[in-house]
Amino acid sequence: MSTIEKRLQKFYKKPIPNDITFSDIEVLAEYFGCQIITGGNHSKKVVHKASGTVIPIPVHGKYVKEAYIKELKVLFDSVGRS
Repeated sequence: MSTIEKRLQKFYKKPIPNDITFSDIEVLAEYFGCQIITGGNHSKKVVHKASGTVIPIPVHGKYVKEAYIKELKVLFDSVGRS
C-alpha cells in the first residue's frame, strides 16, 4: 500500500481522526489537484481553482480540527482525483 493510499484511508476513516496533520492535508490537496496558499495570521487556504472553492484552515499547533476535515472531505469528494 502506497503512502497516499494510507493517508487517504486515514483521512476517510470513521469516526474522523483527530491526528491528521497539516502535512497530510498538503499531500492530499495536491493529489486532488488543489493548491495550498499561505495567508497571514497562522492560516492557510486550500484552493481548487477549477471549481472556485477556497477553504481557509487556521494552523495552530500540529493537527487540523475536525470541522475543517469535514469541509475538505466534501471538496475532495466533489472534485475527485485530478
